[in-house]
Order: sequence, then C-alpha cells, then structure tokens
Amino acid sequence: KTIGVNPKNTSQDCSSCGKKVPKELNIRTHSCPHCGIVIDRDVNAAINIKNRAVGHSVLKARGARCNGRAMKREAHTIAPA
Repeated sequence: KTIGVNPKNTSQDCSSCGKKVPKELNIRTHSCPHCGIVIDRDVNAAINIKNRAVGHSVLKARGARCNGRAMKREAHTIAPA
C-alpha cells in the first residue's frame, strides 16, 4: 500500500522539535539551533515523511526530548521485489 505524503518542507522542518530551519539545497546537513540535533538533511526529510505517513507529529509532541547528538548512520540495502 502506498500512502501519499506532502513533501513540502520535509528537509526544512526539524524532525526532532518541529521548528523550521531554512537552508539552501547545497547545505547537506540539518543542524537545528533550537534543539541541537545534527543529522543529514535527507535523513531528516525521510523521518518527517515517515512521521507524516503514519500520522505522527514530531517527537516533542509525544513528550520525548532531543539529546542533541547525531544519529548513528547505517548502510541500508533495498532488495528488488
């Protein structure tokens, strides 16, 4: 099943605190001055897209706190169906 998600501002909105963090396309890191999280901008966008698809808002709305540390990066492989 495919769920449509509006991609607007998915790389600009912080996936941790929800604040908008404007950046140019050549800036590849999402660094939030509000909560301190630093992650790849594409990872930030992917988290926002996933959260929108499953109906969740940012972690702050669920009572979690951002620790400001970067997320561990792991390689993922997508196998053909």
